[in-house]
Amino acid sequence: MTPITKGQRIFYGVICAAALLVAVLGLFSPEYLASIFTWIILPPLHARFVGAIYLFGAVFMAGCLMAKTQAEVRGAVQLIGVWTGILFIISIFWLSLSAFDFKLLPVWIWFISYITYPIISIWMTVRGPQLQQVAPLPGSTLPAWPKGFLLVQGIVVSLLAVFLFLTPVFMSTIWPWTVTPELAQMYSGPLLSYGLGSLIFSRQNTWLGIRAIVPSMFAFTLATVIVSFMHINLFSFAEMADLLWFGWFGIATMILGVLTVRVMQVRA
Repeated sequence: MTPITKGQRIFYGVICAAALLVAVLGLFSPEYLASIFTWIILPPLHARFVGAIYLFGAVFMAGCLMAKTQAEVRGAVQLIGVWTGILFIISIFWLSLSAFDFKLLPVWIWFISYITYPIISIWMTVRGPQLQQVAPLPGSTLPAWPKGFLLVQGIVVSLLAVFLFLTPVFMSTIWPWTVTPELAQMYSGPLLSYGLGSLIFSRQNTWLGIRAIVPSMFAFTLATVIVSFMHINLFSFAEMADLLWFGWFGIATMILGVLTVRVMQVRA
């Protein structure tokens, strides 16, 4: 079994702390998070949804920190690169540098972080153990239905993320609540990381193989359902997008809740 390197653990720890900070601020102090993100309009529902997305990242990184082998965290380093790299690209090419006030510390933190993290991800990918060289995990065999759910979820969310990135103006017109094209495109990086993570981990063959990521997915979908109900007045259930939103996240939360209970019983 190839162990997780010390450098990877430090990387996971830094990302976990940073994501947890955004998650806590977004979920419990959305107005303050909006005041930090001066370069983009971030109303309360948006801030809380951002918090839910970053909660996924924080819990996923916590799962990676608790893992022991490379096979348990397949693709985690690369998913960090996708998330942060796309956000950096969007910051440069969509929002443009004129949207940022470089006299403010949060702006510098944003750019330093989202330049550094993708570079580290690329470096670790080149220098670290390759996926095909990672030994399979022992333990109870993963049934077909969890793998099937993760595969379907991965396809759906990845396609959503691609459309958000490539056609943000169009996607902003069909989003379940009012959203600007800029913010719609900002969602694409984290959601693509989530979708690709679901696809990667759908290929695992044991319960231990999905233990690092499933609780984080459950945390994201549950938090999204809660914040959506907190702002239920912003949804119009006469529209298909709203029904799909609550239907998908409701079903996904129930399935991921069952999977989370199961994987938490797994011993390394």
